[in-house]
Amino acid sequence: MDLPTPYATSEEETTASAMSKRIESRDKWRGRWTTLTSNKPSRYARYALSAALPVTIASSSATLDSDLLGLSRVIWLLSVIFFIPPSIASSYARMAAKDRLELRKAGFSLKESYVGVERILNQLDENKLKERTRLSAAIVGLLLSSTMASTNLQTDLSLTLLGVSALLSIVILLATVSIENQKTMEMGKTPLLKLHNPSLFDTLADPLLVDLVYAHLDPETSSKWNEWMEMISMNVRRNQSSEQAVETVLRTIYFTMTGKMELDEREDICSQVLTLPAVEKLKRSDEYFNFNQLEQFLYHVIDRKPGLFRLLSRTIQRAIRPEYTDGWTLDADLPPRATHGESDLFVMASPGKKSAAPFEIDIITVEGEPEMQIIRLPPIDRVERPGRAEGSEQWQIFNSVIDESHILWIGMAWNKTGHEGRSVQVNLITEDETTVKSQVLWTIMEDGDGFIISTIRKSLKEVYSMITRSIIR
Repeated sequence: MDLPTPYATSEEETTASAMSKRIESRDKWRGRWTTLTSNKPSRYARYALSAALPVTIASSSATLDSDLLGLSRVIWLLSVIFFIPPSIASSYARMAAKDRLELRKAGFSLKESYVGVERILNQLDENKLKERTRLSAAIVGLLLSSTMASTNLQTDLSLTLLGVSALLSIVILLATVSIENQKTMEMGKTPLLKLHNPSLFDTLADPLLVDLVYAHLDPETSSKWNEWMEMISMNVRRNQSSEQAVETVLRTIYFTMTGKMELDEREDICSQVLTLPAVEKLKRSDEYFNFNQLEQFLYHVIDRKPGLFRLLSRTIQRAIRPEYTDGWTLDADLPPRATHGESDLFVMASPGKKSAAPFEIDIITVEGEPEMQIIRLPPIDRVERPGRAEGSEQWQIFNSVIDESHILWIGMAWNKTGHEGRSVQVNLITEDETTVKSQVLWTIMEDGDGFIISTIRKSLKEVYSMITRSIIR
């Protein structure tokens, strides 16, 4: 079932129209504050101010110099000024998302119909909380520095206030690193997060790039994507499905991005799967889905799922070699670090010329979820698709690798944190439960802030714990 469109057109049209006007008004303000926030000079300024605060406070504590204290007061003031726009932008983003997701059509709301909505809202709530924490810490720090300006730095009160200011500056630094390093596309037409990592997705990706792109769309864009797929189905050549035609288009865009295909060749191949009017629409900048927009989707996917493309690269290199195996080929990719205890496992199983079918793949996750997952591999559809067996040799090999393989996308999760290693075993099993291929992969747990930030945070927790124990005693 397709997702409902974000604006109702039935008996609820009047209510939806009023709601849409409110959303448009809020979205304009969201866009203005986001534009002010996301430009590089303001981001660099927030980084610089967050890094300068602990340095100046530490220098003030060491030298008890009133000039350095005055400088820190100026930095506190600038920090408050620069932290206000992102805080307002995060609030508007959360309001616009909540309103839009509550729009209803035919008894359904976007929030009820899309599995990734809760994740979007949770991330927006988390962003808003981090922004408010950072801004509040800066305001309190400014008040403390102003209080210290009228007292002697050598008194117990001033030294205590300096210590509290130092802790606030570290909180701001950690919050800034966490906020500014988020991989979110803040600009664009959609009022929610532009794209997001999926919470649920198909294990067997077919067609590959279409499934991967669709899994990363937000609710509104995925709704428009469904409508676009229905429209483009009337412009598909040679009795193909719209998904397979768009898959070929996405592959040509990917090859153009990597410099392996010229624009003229891309247009020729796209003309073999779509009518000329449809190809011309893809070239127009005023169309919602065009070549540039689809390219941005792919850049986003490549940035977040590089393991798949590493897997494809290795498989293509093997396919180029003269020796070709008659048996199955099994390869898998697991990122070296599992951020926040989560990771994506990509598996590619390619049958040889004399390989029997069907087979199954068993995934065994040590101390994680899923502990054991068995995936039955269906027969591969060896129908030759238009546009994929013509052109350069690299293009043909790229298509044959994907079309003649099973590509699996498995979400991994571990409860334990820290930097310990975890293993995942991938087995290719025959009908009589014989293991034909097996591979073991390793990943290291990471909390998402990097080793240095994690070490600082752990040290602060230890200091806090020691102080707490001393007070209790």
